[in-house]
Amino acid sequence: LKAPQKGQANDFEEYSFKPKELLQMIAEMYIFVARADREKVQKMITEDGRSYQPKTFQKAVSILRREQMIAADLLKEFSDFVQELNALAESQEAALANVTVPDEFLDPIMSDIMVDPVLLPTSNTIMDRKVIERHIMSNDDDPFNRKPLAVKDLVPQTELREQIVQFCKANGIVLGEGDEAGDWKMEVSNDVQPV
Repeated sequence: LKAPQKGQANDFEEYSFKPKELLQMIAEMYIFVARADREKVQKMITEDGRSYQPKTFQKAVSILRREQMIAADLLKEFSDFVQELNALAESQEAALANVTVPDEFLDPIMSDIMVDPVLLPTSNTIMDRKVIERHIMSNDDDPFNRKPLAVKDLVPQTELREQIVQFCKANGIVLGEGDEAGDWKMEVSNDVQPV
């Protein structure tokens, strides 16, 4: 929503780039997705340190308001969502700043607190499921020794997960989906037992 600079296209239409429509669609997408599970959506957004910036969301609210791009009720809902999102990010940052997280609770690649720790049987390394599954999607191997590895080979670490949940509860840290040990859905094949 900024004027093209020297050397840039002078006509967004020429490239079918419509930033106002794009912003409107993104804001509406966040609103509708958050209606399904607001807390989970906000947690996922704040966890993504690569693309989440509080100022970006505040700027989106300002532009939507200034340009009157969405209905007033949707704007209020999006603005409330952004305020809650930024408050969650601040509280998470404060909680993490005041505690030392044990190394065994951190994913060895991303250094984030693991939500669903799993054992890689090929290297005996424990990682967060979402991190290793993302790796396996592009490489069918163990990142620590390059031996073949499939999602079905991953072994859930239920005791470690429970320790992580208790640690986070005690320190006011909100985990991602399935924070409560009872809410956590564990998939275990018949031939593999959790540790």
